[in-house]
This record gives sequence, C-alpha cells and structure tokens, in this order.
Amino acid sequence: MTQPKIRDYFQQTVAADPDLTPKQQAILQASLDLFAEQGFDHTSTSDIAQRAGVAEGTVYRRYKTKNAIREAVVAPIIDHIVPSLAADFTREELETKYTDLASFFRSVFANRLEFVNDNIKELKVALEMVFFTPGSREAMIQHVGPIVVDNIMGIFDDFKARHLMVDWPNDLIVQTMLSMLLGYFARVVMAIPPIDTQRELDYFVAMLTQAFTPKPENQV
Repeated sequence: MTQPKIRDYFQQTVAADPDLTPKQQAILQASLDLFAEQGFDHTSTSDIAQRAGVAEGTVYRRYKTKNAIREAVVAPIIDHIVPSLAADFTREELETKYTDLASFFRSVFANRLEFVNDNIKELKVALEMVFFTPGSREAMIQHVGPIVVDNIMGIFDDFKARHLMVDWPNDLIVQTMLSMLLGYFARVVMAIPPIDTQRELDYFVAMLTQAFTPKPENQV
C-alpha cells in the first residue's frame, strides 16, 4: 500500500487554512520545497518569491524574516501533519492479533522506516527545528505521544493479558518506541554511515522484543 507523503499532507493543510491567501499558500509551499531541496541556509527569500511566482515584497508582507517563514512551514507539520501520520495506523495493524511481540514491532517499524526514507527531505526541514528548538520538540511530543498511545493501547493490553508483554505503563512503552524512531530520523538526517534500513529494523525488533518480554521478576 502506498503511504501518504508529507508534501501531499502539507499542500492539503495549507490549502484548507482560511487565514492564508492564495499567494501566502504559494509562498509556504515554495518554501517547503526549497528548504527540502537545497536546505534552509542555502535558500533566499528571492528564491522563495521566484518559486512562488510573487514579488519578494509579498513574501515580507506577512513573514518578516526567513526564520518566520520556516516557523510557518514547520508549524502545520508539527501541529497537524505528523500527528495525523502518527494516527494513521492501518486497519490491518490495529486488527491483527499478533502471536508475539517481534511480529508486532516488525510490522510497526517496517512501515515507519519506509515512511522516513520516502519523506526524508521534508522531515529534515521539520526535524532541524524539533531537535534544536525545545519548544518545537515539546510540541511534537505532546501532539504525537497521546495519539499513538490511544491507537495501540488495545494491542498492548492484549499482549499483557496474554502475558506476552511486561505490565509497564503504555505511555512509557510508546516513549521508548518513539525514541528509537527519532534516533533513526537523526541518523538519516545527519547521514551517519552506514545506513542499512533492514539492519536497523532487525535491531529495533530484537531490542524492543528483549526489553518488553516479561521476565519472572517483573511479571505481576
């Protein structure tokens, strides 16, 4: 199944914002495209205006600085797009009765790592702010964490009822999963070699399965 792209979500989100004029929508779309293609530091407001088909003065009419443009680009990604994607567990993922933890973790992470690889340029634009701006990082966690917990709580509870998962708080289990996924984001963004997605997936599955499989001392 083809996964949605951040670029598509962004276009839909910006187009649905009643506070943005068509020219402002074009400015934000052009900014995301250029930041993704050539990086924030190497993109000028003149580049943005040219790509958007507007005068450079039109860019500054609402966005006084290039940083303000980046904030306007990243805000819908953090506030709406990433939460929507985090909530977008497939029906198959949510309805499957997994026989073991490894099967569950492999199903979840295989799709998410594929998503990262397919959207890496756009993710880099957002993650540069998320990693280095505390407010953006906290907003991301607050928006995404509860949604993921709500979506997969039933799966966790089923595993616990069958004594296949440690009886730890669901939010802490999700936190561990998200931290590993964010670590993969960071590795890809910073191009730390070697980047072998299958190897990463195998390690994620092995580590999480070992961490959350019940042991005599933590069974209740």
